[in-house]
Amino acid sequence: MPIAPKPIKFVCTCGYSRMVSFKSDCLSGVDLAKLSNICPRCGKTLQKSTPNLFDWLFRGRS
Repeated sequence: MPIAPKPIKFVCTCGYSRMVSFKSDCLSGVDLAKLSNICPRCGKTLQKSTPNLFDWLFRGRS
C-alpha cells in the first residue's frame, strides 16, 4: 500500500511561502518540479520548514 510522503513547507525571507504535498509515494517529473527551491518573487533560495497547525487547517483553500 502506498504511503504518501509528509508535506514540505518552503519559506522565503520576502514573505513568500509554499506548501508541497504529494498524493503518492511514486513521484513523477511534475512532482519533482514542485520541489524547486527558487522564490518566484525575489529569486532567492527557499528554506525548508515544517508545516504548523495553520498550514494544516488551511491546506488546499488557496
